[in-house]
Amino acid sequence: MPLTIPREFKPFLHDSDNAITATDAHSLAYDARADGKFWAMDPFQWPQMYADAYTWSFTIPQREFHDPSTDLWYTWWLPAFSDDFEPLSPGHAFGKLKSTHRDHLFRLYEQANKCVGSYKLFRENKQDAVVGWVTSLRSVFQRFKETRAWQDIVMILAEFQRRFLEIWSMIDYLEIFEPRLKFEDRAQGVNKTWMGCFTKDSAIALRLHKAGVPVWLIRDVRLVDDKINIRQVIPFTPADLVFGMYLHPIKNFAQPFDIRYKGPSDHQRQAAVRQPYLTFEEIPIDQTEVNHFAASREPSSGKVPTKTMKNKSVVYEPTALRQNQSQVGRDKWSDMAHPFMPNINTFFASAMTHAEKDLSRIKPTHARMDEGYRLPNPGLFVNVLSSQSLKKYLANWLACCESSLRYVYMSPPSPLPRSQSWHDLLIMQPTTPQPSSSSGQMPSGKTGKSKAKLDLFFGDELLLLRQFWTGSQMLQWRGQKIEAAILENPPHRLIQQIIYEICEQSFQYDLLELDEHLAGHMWLDWEAKKRRMELLRGIFPQHALSMWDKDFSTWNDGLNAESFQDALPYFENFRQVLIAWDGAPQDLKQPFTESMPEGEKWQRMKQCALFYVQSFYNNTGHPPVVPHILYAGP
Repeated sequence: MPLTIPREFKPFLHDSDNAITATDAHSLAYDARADGKFWAMDPFQWPQMYADAYTWSFTIPQREFHDPSTDLWYTWWLPAFSDDFEPLSPGHAFGKLKSTHRDHLFRLYEQANKCVGSYKLFRENKQDAVVGWVTSLRSVFQRFKETRAWQDIVMILAEFQRRFLEIWSMIDYLEIFEPRLKFEDRAQGVNKTWMGCFTKDSAIALRLHKAGVPVWLIRDVRLVDDKINIRQVIPFTPADLVFGMYLHPIKNFAQPFDIRYKGPSDHQRQAAVRQPYLTFEEIPIDQTEVNHFAASREPSSGKVPTKTMKNKSVVYEPTALRQNQSQVGRDKWSDMAHPFMPNINTFFASAMTHAEKDLSRIKPTHARMDEGYRLPNPGLFVNVLSSQSLKKYLANWLACCESSLRYVYMSPPSPLPRSQSWHDLLIMQPTTPQPSSSSGQMPSGKTGKSKAKLDLFFGDELLLLRQFWTGSQMLQWRGQKIEAAILENPPHRLIQQIIYEICEQSFQYDLLELDEHLAGHMWLDWEAKKRRMELLRGIFPQHALSMWDKDFSTWNDGLNAESFQDALPYFENFRQVLIAWDGAPQDLKQPFTESMPEGEKWQRMKQCALFYVQSFYNNTGHPPVVPHILYAGP
């Protein structure tokens, strides 16, 4: 069975071949991706942590062990708008799945019904939960017969597939797994067609393994001793995994599905994915807009059509709630699951999850540091509405990044620009000089004030952008010549490097500013400032708080180093900076040493990251930009 684990984690196979060890899973925001599934966090597509409330989930079947020519293959089928959808008329996003696909899905329902019917014959309790699941599956299937928005058809199909897999896995659990538990002294061969699960409990791992379940015992990679033989390091991401957001099939802009859950892999995640986006059994179908579309296709009777846009009705509420949410509501405490984003540093990923986010933690306005951003938020480059917007973001940033990086380091504006100001700068395409106000006063109106703010924050950058858009549109970045045209569909590695640079430089600038705010007593005279700057520079491999004029390292180093030995001196300097701040944990007063047990090093490094993240939030009211890893593991 091909196992996948995050790339910065390294699985180990015990000599007994019974278990693979890995670190715990990330606490990612949990929302459906472009195909309606839940990415690698989906309990119906990927192994999850063992949960007592959903014990049968490890018997979910895997696609690769089933014949693509059978109806069962529709359990994992992904529809395409252009090939599998019958719109009401060309250019409409309302319609139905083609009848051939509906027939295949109905035969899936019939197979589930037959399977449960056979199970009931030999079961004393006729009212097991799985019996009701078949009724729910039929209820979901009925929605395929109705005219609906393509976005909701994607979700209905995902819901149907998940419910079918639930039934299938429960029958295997009841008819195969449970009987095996009666013979715990007899080891069963591993059923490779089952999805399996992770667990931190060695007793559960042994019990499941004896019953033939693919099970992996989680152990932190940094705590694995030399006695364990490393057999294989396995990559996290298979080629066919869907990362992207749902895109409107005609207008091609992002319409992300609602976030359902954020937290560790446990029974709450299992419960979240089982709560449908659409409550099929309860929501009535409002046909107003569908009827309007249908009427527009009828032959004209000579009457002028009546416009009713003012009182326009939406087909059903869930779709309306998800419109135009690409910028609003994104969880800034977690990276978006996107191939453009470099992996987050493991220690800081844990800190972003465990930091206390209660508003009462935030200091009063007079006691906070500047709440603005020296550099744009990295999320701007992945949370975009179109390829044209992505091109503008990247081209504008590359055209002015060196000037901006130098400026905010040497003499940052006060106050710093807010996130919206960075968005306004990076989305613009200036071609002519903007008129200035001769009176020197702030222009009236929302648009005028916005332009005045941009001139105030980004005067030099605006000049560079106008020169770029009216010139050859050729960019230079870190020795590379880049044509603006390729930025509509740029190489993933290029964007990862750009975002990595922004993350690292933002962290360095923020750390300096936060230290000046919280440890002002360490900056009182020239000699003290010199010692403090030397300590801060020692946290970073280039021994500087600027990296725009430094080459990227060829491996992960500094706080991102892959071994305790390599990371230790940088974390020691980081610790020395942190202990001068108010509220520093007592444990951080003890220095890192080579002889310290690795488990203790691991915990103390996480504590350093958590104290930094918490301190930043307390003093700004928003989460920090934290270190990311440029080179993912094999």
